Amino acid sequence: MTTRLSALIVALGALSIAAPARADLDANGNKYYENCIAAAAIIEGRASEKDYDKAPMCFGAITAVISLEPFLRPEYAMCPPQGNKISYGQIVLVVATYLKNHPELLDQNFHMLAALALNTAWPCSDAKTR
Repeated sequence: MTTRLSALIVALGALSIAAPARADLDANGNKYYENCIAAAAIIEGRASEKDYDKAPMCFGAITAVISLEPFLRPEYAMCPPQGNKISYGQIVLVVATYLKNHPELLDQNFHMLAALALNTAWPCSDAKTR
């Protein structure tokens, strides 16, 4: 099951990357909200057919945030407890939940909101090392 879920996530991410590149100046939380709710539904095993059409946009954007995360300042970085591995599914659920719980922030840049969601779930402190 985990292997199939991983394969689905990689495939969906590849689909979103294969889309034509364009400057996307309004990449705010409102634009990604429904897509990330759909992605969360897939992760939780309660997806409808529509969710599979919407989710790739969120999966791709979160993959980009995770790829750049090591380069973020500590106030935007995530620091899971040492020795604990977090799954891609956990990351997607954290971002989707953050968007759902903070509708007042949805006009802000999605990538920043995703990084903030991950930092809120797994904050870095001066005592922790990345």
